[in-house]
Amino acid sequence: MMKEVINFYIDEMKDSTLYKALAKIEKDEDIKKELLKLSSMEKGHADFWKTFLLSRGVKVKEYKPSFIIGLYRVLRKIFGLAFTSKVMEMGEAKAIRKYYEFYQKADISEEEKKQIEKIIEDELLHEDVFHKMSSSEKIEHIRDVFLGMNDGLVEILATVAGLTGAYSGNPYIVGIIGSIVGISGMLSMVIGTYISVKNQRQVKEQKIFENRVLHELLNQKMGIEETLENPLKAAYYTGLFYLLGTILTVFPFFLGLNSTSALLTSATAAIIAWIISGFIVALTSGLSATRKILEMLITGLGAATITYTIGSLISSILGISLL
Repeated sequence: MMKEVINFYIDEMKDSTLYKALAKIEKDEDIKKELLKLSSMEKGHADFWKTFLLSRGVKVKEYKPSFIIGLYRVLRKIFGLAFTSKVMEMGEAKAIRKYYEFYQKADISEEEKKQIEKIIEDELLHEDVFHKMSSSEKIEHIRDVFLGMNDGLVEILATVAGLTGAYSGNPYIVGIIGSIVGISGMLSMVIGTYISVKNQRQVKEQKIFENRVLHELLNQKMGIEETLENPLKAAYYTGLFYLLGTILTVFPFFLGLNSTSALLTSATAAIIAWIISGFIVALTSGLSATRKILEMLITGLGAATITYTIGSLISSILGISLL
């Protein structure tokens, strides 16, 4: 239990330091005040956990800001407040769950329970604040970006791996065929995304209309406010990043390398892209970055290994050779 509480203390100090650091670079005075207020509240939470530990004879080391603070500052400058707020909102949701589970199982005094109840209440308030901040700027198409890139990486790496297994003597041909498959895949993704998002938008528009009618005629409001995604933008971002995933995996086959070296270079480029995208996806969804990155690497490289094996078997069985 003490180890868990130490983590609570560290997390609260990290959040307090983070919100204060973000407030320093925030130009909007209202948001700056909100961040400083949150920083002060988190410091109060940290002080409670520190007292909790000291009362049980556990020494607490002074918190030293980690690289994560600088990372969030970079996220704020590059991706904007909406994206960064969404990440912080996920962190608050995770903290609420951990505190509630601790509250339910821990053997603590009634006074400590009341203080933890107040902390949970504050964290719920924080999550609501970040939700409003993220709604103040449109977080559009992040899903489309990573969906498109991941599909491009997986599908085209698997394609060039299979072709390399079958046609190991001509990497240039592998690159050309991989590019053609990538372009056709991009068009398929663009059309599929456009139709899917357009259909979803039509359903949401109908719900919004029904909600408005209920509100005007019966003074009732049903459901929650719907966010309408632009189907053209969704298709554009999906296609663009699918194409980027394709380029990353086929370009080594045009560098004059032999097939094996080209495939290894292609896989290396894909691995780097998966690590970056997996890390960002984990941040935006409150998941373990290590687990998400491993998931992407295993599925992507697994698909490439399978297709390479199939290509090699076909080449061996049928005697295919393209020199």
